[in-house]
Amino acid sequence: MKALLPALAFALAASVQAAEWTVRPLGDIAVYPESRAPAQVVPLDEARLAAEVGGRITAMPAQQGAQVGKGALLASIDDRQYRIELDRAQAHLQLVSSRVKLAEAQFLQAESLAAKNFISPDGLRIRRTELEVQQSELAAARANLAAARLALDKTRIKAPFAGVVRERQASVGDLAVPGTPLLVLAATGNTEVRARVPATQLAALKGARGWTLVAGGSSLPLKLERISPLVDKAGQTREAIFSTPEAVPPGTAGELRWTTPVAHLPAAYVQQREGRAGVFLVRDGKPLFHPLPQFQPGRPVPLELPLDTAVVDQGRQTLGIAR
Repeated sequence: MKALLPALAFALAASVQAAEWTVRPLGDIAVYPESRAPAQVVPLDEARLAAEVGGRITAMPAQQGAQVGKGALLASIDDRQYRIELDRAQAHLQLVSSRVKLAEAQFLQAESLAAKNFISPDGLRIRRTELEVQQSELAAARANLAAARLALDKTRIKAPFAGVVRERQASVGDLAVPGTPLLVLAATGNTEVRARVPATQLAALKGARGWTLVAGGSSLPLKLERISPLVDKAGQTREAIFSTPEAVPPGTAGELRWTTPVAHLPAAYVQQREGRAGVFLVRDGKPLFHPLPQFQPGRPVPLELPLDTAVVDQGRQTLGIAR
């Protein structure tokens, strides 16, 4: 009986020692924090349409907020003067065309006479020069006619793409000159989501398991397209651009959310020892203090270790740094 007492005492001491702290794998206690950033849906195309010719605005059928198709009439400018210029250019072209025909006939006649020595080489050269001058005038007349048609066409402002009239900046009766703003058209078919993300979170953003736009009580999965290399000087953020699987109305504001793929240790497991923050890990059966210099009070801390790493659970508050 006396021989059993030392062995029983040793077993009891070992049991008490084992009960001082317990172990859990990192995978059981790890959390994966969700990060957020303000985001907004913006159109890929937003045109600020302005008058290209001068004149009185006679019609603006597209109202603010109206959805229009590509090629839809958005505004009209009084075209009477431009029609007069077009008629004048057409008449001038006909006149020059007649002169060219006459010069061609005279040149052909001069060639025939020159072959019979009834006209001097200088006379033939004069006829050829006259024809070339008339041909140059014909080319200029055609260019003037094309310019007149283009100017007339510019009196009708049409939608360059399907979209929504975001803003009307002029009204019927206003006198427009080239450059006068008329309206703003935002595309509806092609949109993208833009979010400003702190530069310190970009690595986690790129490696996230997925990205979601939360707006108006609904969630929409996103695809990361690119990250702008430019850094906002004031906020030290960079713009992340995402595409959506379905059309979202431009101007929609919400939150970009993503979950970091890196395991984080809950703040409750972080201990303070000798002015340093850290966690107790088990190595070779012994608890060892692992410093966490990046720890911020109250926030989970990234712990890039295997998920089967043994972490001291119960009893961690009473452990000291081994010497």
